[in-house]
Amino acid sequence: MLLTQGQVSMAISSSIVLLFTLILFLSGYVLQQRTVHSLQAAIKPRLPKPLPAPKPVAAPSLNVKWARPIGQRVGSDADFHEYISQQTIDWSRLGYVQVVKEHVELCSAMMVFADLNRLKSPAKRILLFPRAWLQEKEGESPSSSLTTSRRLLRAVARRYGVVLMPMQTIVEGSDDSLPSSYSLASIYSLVDYERVIHLAAPGVILDAGPLDSLLAFSKSQPLAAFPATSERNDISTSLFLVHPTVSDYRKLRELRATEPMTDLNLFRRSFAAPESLLSTWSLSLGNLVYESGTLRDAIDGFNATIFIEATAYVRLSDPELPGPEYDVPYYDRVRLRPQNEEAGAVWAKLYDTFRERRMEICGLDLETWTTPVLQAEEASQDEVPEEKQRPGEEQRAESEELQVQDL
Repeated sequence: MLLTQGQVSMAISSSIVLLFTLILFLSGYVLQQRTVHSLQAAIKPRLPKPLPAPKPVAAPSLNVKWARPIGQRVGSDADFHEYISQQTIDWSRLGYVQVVKEHVELCSAMMVFADLNRLKSPAKRILLFPRAWLQEKEGESPSSSLTTSRRLLRAVARRYGVVLMPMQTIVEGSDDSLPSSYSLASIYSLVDYERVIHLAAPGVILDAGPLDSLLAFSKSQPLAAFPATSERNDISTSLFLVHPTVSDYRKLRELRATEPMTDLNLFRRSFAAPESLLSTWSLSLGNLVYESGTLRDAIDGFNATIFIEATAYVRLSDPELPGPEYDVPYYDRVRLRPQNEEAGAVWAKLYDTFRERRMEICGLDLETWTTPVLQAEEASQDEVPEEKQRPGEEQRAESEELQVQDL
């Protein structure tokens, strides 16, 4: 049976209408289901999300080469891997301490704690700072430096779990507003700790493993200091490993009260070398502490990669510079940069990293540094003190007296 043209047109039109009707129905059904699911989700009671599974805390990266008691070299590395696994270390009684005497030092100390936190050191962190910073003076508003220091104290305690310990002046009754009234000897007041390490700031910690191992496996003795020279005849303040006791704290305070002296002289007079130095074996394993100024003595063949891998802490100390926290002219930095290409690159990177992290951690730019200039002014004649004019006056009086006698 043949369909007419009208019937064909009708069939096509009906098919199109049915197709679009089906599409419209399906789209409406999908929208309806979405709406229903949204309403169900809206009226469904919200249950608290389950707590995430606790992440296992990684064990501290103790360097087996440094895990030997001071002054001893016993067994191989394999033996000491077993030795470490058998040790039970009470990290709550081991710590790193920073001593801050003035406001400009606080950010550098905070950066040391930030490095320890970044490198996941398990030891405690303690900050000693002047007790006077917590005291309010009647009728006086705190200075901008004090306000900034209080902000940084809150931040370092909150971010890095640092224990804040206000310290008193080393000599009772001295001016608590002067940095010289405080001393590194206050470290010995931390008698709740078995051993603490003090690193001279400012600096950058490249590897906390050697420092943690030295702290964990050393013998407790009053002082084990980094030697000032290769001859090992004096201590330096670059690194102190201290066993705090009340008796040593009292002894240091009594000696300091006899006469003014620097911390270096105080410790050198109280602790003899080489008995109070880190052992040669401990220092032979790598650069436990390295002074940035020594990079200028680098010889040909200096390898930056090996240096960074073998160094635990770099103290940023160049005699010609006031410190990395100060902004010095660019040409001065270029002049002092090590001549060795790789050593110069390491030196520049350390200072640039310090500047970037100072802003990142403390929110502070570099301090402005101006070279002090001494100016001598000649006193004018009318400004000569009265006692200097008096001899001339006496001469005139004597001449007048002679003239009267002649008459």
